[in-house]
Amino acid sequence: MIELLTDQEESDRLYRDWANAMVAGGAEKHKGWVIDGTGVVFATNRQGQRGPIENQLVLGLDPNLKTWVVKIVRPNVAQQDRGKLTAIGLNEHGQPLLLRQGWLQENPISRTVREDFEDLSGLAPVAVMAGGKISTREWYVVADISDPNSIPDATAAFVNACSMARSMAGGGTPAVAEPEAYRFGLDEKGRTKKVTITGGTKEVEDLQGYVWGRLKQLVGKSMTKPTNSGYTVDAMFAAAKALIEIKTGVSAHDIYEAVGQLVLYPSLIKLPDDLEPILLIPDRPALRPQMAAALNARKIKVYFYSIGRVGEKPSVTFPEKFIKRVTSL
Repeated sequence: MIELLTDQEESDRLYRDWANAMVAGGAEKHKGWVIDGTGVVFATNRQGQRGPIENQLVLGLDPNLKTWVVKIVRPNVAQQDRGKLTAIGLNEHGQPLLLRQGWLQENPISRTVREDFEDLSGLAPVAVMAGGKISTREWYVVADISDPNSIPDATAAFVNACSMARSMAGGGTPAVAEPEAYRFGLDEKGRTKKVTITGGTKEVEDLQGYVWGRLKQLVGKSMTKPTNSGYTVDAMFAAAKALIEIKTGVSAHDIYEAVGQLVLYPSLIKLPDDLEPILLIPDRPALRPQMAAALNARKIKVYFYSIGRVGEKPSVTFPEKFIKRVTSL
């Protein structure tokens, strides 16, 4: 049995421990932090900002819709199980657990989820004592605060379960629902940009822009950049039924990101169903054979481009087979 804390100072300390573990286990993102390998983004508010975490974290953030999947707030022990939806309790072994009620308020993603939270999320509630009585509300474990290293992944699993519940529930606020039709994004251009490094800044080439620009120069208007609700593909060839994701590296992270984009963007942007996913990557360094085999197993076509140098700007060349593929009718 889990018993809710009644000491506000102790509750605040444990909440800070949880928040600090989230930041330590997350990577800084343009808007907030991201827990690597989970897809879960979190921030201090719905605009997607980093900063001191005092009273809340919003998780499963979508800044483009200015909403989130679930919010974890600083508990108020005086309210026990009748106030805020977040609490901290101790289990029979004395381990502190961060708890959240199975109650998701209506937002642009879904209707209110409460009575059917267990069914839609796949999570199981835990028994909680509040004020000497068994709570009549349903509580779910977010994370074991006594194990800081497990907090980010455990919290991410809870957020993704909430996200699944919202997706299955449907509904949401019509006023900010996603548009049905996609638009087209602006052309990309090669450039140099300043990045922050230890001790100052340095200029680096934005190779993505050079690759995109050269390809557009070769194929013309048949190449477009569909965009919808903040998601944008690198290139689509509607007539040739090809969806292109361009990467400037071949690390595991680059490939994972590309595969996720190729798999999810057709649904997120509402693209045609018959597009072939194609990954366009540099020929150096070499793609690892295991990764090439895995991409082939997922029926993702891979083409390689070459980067050279002419004057001050890099030159980009594509294999003839690739050009023929994307310009075929």
